[in-house]
Amino acid sequence: MQGGIQSGDIVFDIETQRSFDEVGGRDRFDKLGVSVVGAYVYGDDRYIAFEEHEIPEFAKLLDSALISNRRIIGFNINHFDVPVLQPYVSWNLKELAMLDLMQDIETGVGFRVSLDNLCSQTLGAKKSADGMQAIRWYKEGKIDLIKEYCLKDVELTKELYEFGRTNGHVLFFSRDAMGRIAVPVRWGSAQPQNVRNVLREALEKRKSVEIEYVTKDAKDGGAPLKNRMVDIYRIASDNFEGFCHLRGAKRVFKIDRVLSARLTDNTYTMFEDVQGTLL
Repeated sequence: MQGGIQSGDIVFDIETQRSFDEVGGRDRFDKLGVSVVGAYVYGDDRYIAFEEHEIPEFAKLLDSALISNRRIIGFNINHFDVPVLQPYVSWNLKELAMLDLMQDIETGVGFRVSLDNLCSQTLGAKKSADGMQAIRWYKEGKIDLIKEYCLKDVELTKELYEFGRTNGHVLFFSRDAMGRIAVPVRWGSAQPQNVRNVLREALEKRKSVEIEYVTKDAKDGGAPLKNRMVDIYRIASDNFEGFCHLRGAKRVFKIDRVLSARLTDNTYTMFEDVQGTLL
């Protein structure tokens, strides 16, 4: 999902009454039961917690979002929150325009990264509890604690989303790299195909291209997002090679790490161009 944040966009999270072990497997979403739904509504600038008997009120917000084509944002909502919530709603929740931050990040890095990891490295904030603790609170009748925890997760998800939109990346700690890794996200910028079109045009016209590029390694504490000017020599399926003016040398760039690309008036000549004039 792209575009600006609109009034009526919703960030949400749910907590359950039971665990997968208690209901007989990880495919029994309909048996987990909702204890609390937490939500933030853009435009209203408000956080709201709904108990199970209040879910019809939350469903009205979702219905309004569907009618007005507003965005529903969450973390792992496609594979967890939505299937758990579906039994409480008469229409298909998959009709909503949804942005699942975890799924989007997983597509970029090839594996799942936890919300706690992302928020601690990106925002300097950590989760206040976890889903299993919320289930224990439910059994103890401590609904207020579940609401507080659930809304905190909504707040973290909202802030992670807004950071990614503004900065074009989020961060997580990688044990393999023993440091922070930057993940490019396009929650508020150009589609990859638009970037690829600009790169092709730059190569065809032999014009330098200015790119916003997310470097992978953020261990030095520097900003992962860098502006670079590149003379493109070759474009492959997932990367391109060219002369990087910042480094003063030839470099290979991953296309999915380019957040934006803009043609400049600066022109360049490749060896094959010079060779062609001598024939």
